[in-house]
Amino acid sequence: MKEGWTYKKLGEVATVVGGSTPKSNIEEYWGGTHYWVTPADLNGNKYQGATPRTITDLAVKKTNLQLLPIGTVLLSSRAPIGKVAITTVPMYCNQGFKNIVCSHLLINEFVYWYLFGKVDYLNSLGRGATFKEISKRATEQIPIPVPSIAEQERIVAELDLLSGIIEKKKEQLKAYDQLAQSIFYTMFGDPIDNPKGWETDILENVVSTDCCISYGIVQPGNEIENGIPVVRPVDLVNQIVTRKGLKQIEKRISDDYKRTILKGGELLFCVRGTTGVMSFASDDLKGCNVTRGITPLSFNESINKYYAFYYLKTDGLQAMIADNTRGIALKQINMKDVRALPFLVPPLSLQQEFAEKVEAIERQKALVQQSIDETQTMFDCTMDKYFG
Repeated sequence: MKEGWTYKKLGEVATVVGGSTPKSNIEEYWGGTHYWVTPADLNGNKYQGATPRTITDLAVKKTNLQLLPIGTVLLSSRAPIGKVAITTVPMYCNQGFKNIVCSHLLINEFVYWYLFGKVDYLNSLGRGATFKEISKRATEQIPIPVPSIAEQERIVAELDLLSGIIEKKKEQLKAYDQLAQSIFYTMFGDPIDNPKGWETDILENVVSTDCCISYGIVQPGNEIENGIPVVRPVDLVNQIVTRKGLKQIEKRISDDYKRTILKGGELLFCVRGTTGVMSFASDDLKGCNVTRGITPLSFNESINKYYAFYYLKTDGLQAMIADNTRGIALKQINMKDVRALPFLVPPLSLQQEFAEKVEAIERQKALVQQSIDETQTMFDCTMDKYFG
């Protein structure tokens, strides 16, 4: 707790409001003029406006819903716990929320940032056998600092500035990716239409002889210290994956999956969950492994790996990957479908020319990513300074 600040229970300085779901089989309840939000609608943005689903006056009356005014801090209380956003329009919500309507002692953006940094703590409050949920009472008991309004405004401005810088730099990264993809289409055309008449093959035939298009470790076991790092689908967030932060497992488990032990430099292709997501393995991943959700790809002498990466990222190939993804609880693409993905093989010299352009773009992206990492560290330190 920050020295000199007054702390209150959330229920003492705000009103906690829940919601419910009108019966889905009554058509008269749906498609009205009132916005109705669920936790799934919260996509990481600070503000929540118009929602995909709406309800009618009759639904509001029969379900006894309470209106959430503009400026309400939405807090998801189950499936999952800890999503936050601020409403920019009046709305109602389902039962997956315990929302906060601030009194004159709190600024909603201050509450937003406070809860934003408390996801682990909020999850610790969850109770339930089938799934965890925070009760209204538990939400009202959450301790919250109540500095002066001027102090709250200053903290909000500081955090908004840092988060805004991070978002703008992430937009820069997206712009660089779009530039690289645009260069790809210019040089090679749409792979589905193949307007330039490139030689056609399948993925299985263009990987290197020592590349086995296969699932990784099925049961990696518990994490241990000083073990063998493994790459999971959740680790494919940057274009290059390094050892930092990877789960470590027993060497004997990794040794049972020699076919997917990394040499460094492979293209890591996600085959479970977010199928088609890709990253490169950094050179320092030599000797590491991957879990079942990833297959590592290395290519023969006719294919440049940067060409392969952007080829598989094209809209047509991503749509093909999505069409071949199966499953309800956990979606995945079968290895036979991965092996059979069509693959255009333009002249290697043209692929290498493309790779040189991409590498120049990647150098610029690395500088932007470094700036993001530095700003993120500043943001995390600021959050810890005020709310840690």
